[in-house]
Amino acid sequence: MEPLPNKDAITAEWLTDALREGGHLPSGRVSAVEVADIGVGRGYISQASRVTPTYEGGKGPASIVAKTPTFVTLPEYLRPWAAGIIETEVHWYRDASAECTARVPVCYGGTFEERTSYALLMEDLGGLGTLSQTDSCPPDQAPLVVKTLAEMHARWWESDRLREWAWVPSTEQQSAISTPLVQGGWDMFAERMVPRVDPAFLPIGERLVRDWGTLFERGAASGATLIHGDFRIENFLFGERGTPDEIVILDWQLAGYGSGLRDLGYFIGQGFEPAKRKAISEELVELYHATLLEHGVTGYSFEQCLDDYRIGLLASMFIPLIGIRGLEALEPPPPDAGEEAHESFRQLYAAAEGLLALMAERSITAAMDANAGEVLGL
Repeated sequence: MEPLPNKDAITAEWLTDALREGGHLPSGRVSAVEVADIGVGRGYISQASRVTPTYEGGKGPASIVAKTPTFVTLPEYLRPWAAGIIETEVHWYRDASAECTARVPVCYGGTFEERTSYALLMEDLGGLGTLSQTDSCPPDQAPLVVKTLAEMHARWWESDRLREWAWVPSTEQQSAISTPLVQGGWDMFAERMVPRVDPAFLPIGERLVRDWGTLFERGAASGATLIHGDFRIENFLFGERGTPDEIVILDWQLAGYGSGLRDLGYFIGQGFEPAKRKAISEELVELYHATLLEHGVTGYSFEQCLDDYRIGLLASMFIPLIGIRGLEALEPPPPDAGEEAHESFRQLYAAAEGLLALMAERSITAAMDANAGEVLGL
């Protein structure tokens, strides 16, 4: 399977070879492909497309979701990080997704050469329900999400298997690459976001950024597992209750080794309007801990779980902290790129700007409501 520079390189011949290599086209060939953008405005690390093949003399997937390099030129300081998370996702789907207890899209093939040359082909589950990050997770869906997460974490709890996979970023590696990104975004975050949400967060944020390098290690010290890293409602699909598709987890670019409470803190802190979060957060943390114990985790107290949850709320600041600086540094397409590319960029920028403001507000209020500054000594 050859890596691609962009979605325009998805041809019938290329897709034929890719599906054959993965065993998803036993006979015949792809004679034509239709490629359409999906998820415009949801992110600027990869481009997601729906590929609809026409088959000749054989049968394969009716449609496919493809991730390829984006049309957006990332700022130089973000490119190593972006390359790393893209490579992680390709490896995760190829090497680990079959062992995940959560329902995830079937991988039809993946290849990576560098950030500007890769391809990931996945099952198209576009018929399932979605939620926007601006929504609150429905209260009747939240326990399902948390149980799914805890079962997945229990499967990989303190697993030696994770250390055998070189592509799984360790807590030390995650800290090393994220610390300069967080510190580089703090001044802008403190100036633009903190005053409009809660000025009392300022000293907590300053301490958080100062101590960021130890945050991941602290949480992982009491119990580490395979984490999703971007566990928010926009990365879930919802199907009919009681079926295998009742919840599907997408987007594994930030998968790594670390504290599972980072995922839980991210979901609870980002997934609800503040009033709704206050009403349900304690119940969800209790459910998460109970589910861990039900699935074989031992030696992990509820008190430790609560402390790790508060660390997780603080760690979930990562995306808004780096995103605000990254958004300002984005380079629009060149003038000759065409109106379609420029319109896509405008949509992406507007969506990202609104999402970052919402994420900052929810992260700050969740941390303050939980007195998360206490775990930083404040």
